[in-house]
Amino acid sequence: MPLKILIYGAGAIGRGFLGPLFSRYDVELSFVDIDPSIIDKMRQQRQYKAAVTTDAGYEIIDVPVKEAFLLGGEKDIEDYDIIFSCVGPNNCYDLAEKFKKARAVISCENDASTAFKLRELSGNPQIYFGIPDVITSNTASTVLKKTDSLTTITEKGILVIEKGNYVLPGEILQVGSDELHMHWMCKLFIHNTPHAIVAYLGWLKGYTYIHEAMADPDIEDVVVGSIHEMTQGVIAAKYVPEEFACMYREKELKRFRNKFLYDTVARVAREPLRKMRNDNRIILGLRIALFSGILPEYTAIGAKAALAYDDAMDKEAVYLQSLRASLDDSEVLRRYSGIEAFDPLGKYIISQDLSKFRKRSLECIKSI
Repeated sequence: MPLKILIYGAGAIGRGFLGPLFSRYDVELSFVDIDPSIIDKMRQQRQYKAAVTTDAGYEIIDVPVKEAFLLGGEKDIEDYDIIFSCVGPNNCYDLAEKFKKARAVISCENDASTAFKLRELSGNPQIYFGIPDVITSNTASTVLKKTDSLTTITEKGILVIEKGNYVLPGEILQVGSDELHMHWMCKLFIHNTPHAIVAYLGWLKGYTYIHEAMADPDIEDVVVGSIHEMTQGVIAAKYVPEEFACMYREKELKRFRNKFLYDTVARVAREPLRKMRNDNRIILGLRIALFSGILPEYTAIGAKAALAYDDAMDKEAVYLQSLRASLDDSEVLRRYSGIEAFDPLGKYIISQDLSKFRKRSLECIKSI
């Protein structure tokens, strides 16, 4: 019998990566989302197209859809062999009640703490952490979307999952806690930190896509510098063996430059307050570098750019800029990044010069 999989979140990871990944196996894929237009289209078509990048362009994959539900319309989730949560770290806890009777849940939320918190909130011990080691866009080029508006673009990527009481195809990497931690340290610091920095600097210069931002020499210099700082930091902290960390670093730089991905700056930059928390990619990355004896000058530029992120379509960005209109940046960093006034890290971030990146009209960016 085919494996029954239910995916919460028909966005970049759920629809864009997990869909084409599992379509290669004997599975029945169903989706839950809050967007009626996506769910209606899935119900009508019973499939969608995914474009997987290659060196020359794309491999187009047809992804079959068994069922598609608007959130709240799904039923009998205990009948699914495995459930994936891909709705975002700020939203996944709303699903805890639904997960109480699930056979197994994989949290692919780009935050290792989500699996622990979901176990705690749901009382279900069969909730595990998954790391989609991939860059996936939740959109596609106009040409690709002509044939199917649901088309997304993804790398082939790999999925690394915490070992547990569930069954998945053997090719899916299921690992113990030590190996999972190694992969997560690479994803969090060598991928997430510089990836966010590309986006924040790219936003300041007015770019739409990550690959466009990486083609800008000023941005590329900062991103390459930051990824080296993060790599040195995880090696010095003995989180990751040097050979693996260096391999991961080179892979990431190639990914960021991939012109076939159409990965938007706005998608990668979204939720700046979450990404600037003291336990998240930028601030924690700065602290790990400092703890390891590395002055993270390039990552600090990225932190300053994160403070300047002002996308009017991003609720967190709007709130961040409203805070900066009435508070000093040092107070914003204290409240949301846990950096006290006496901590020199805050002053170091604020002192960074963003003048070469200011091509937008940035009234909200303070001259500091």
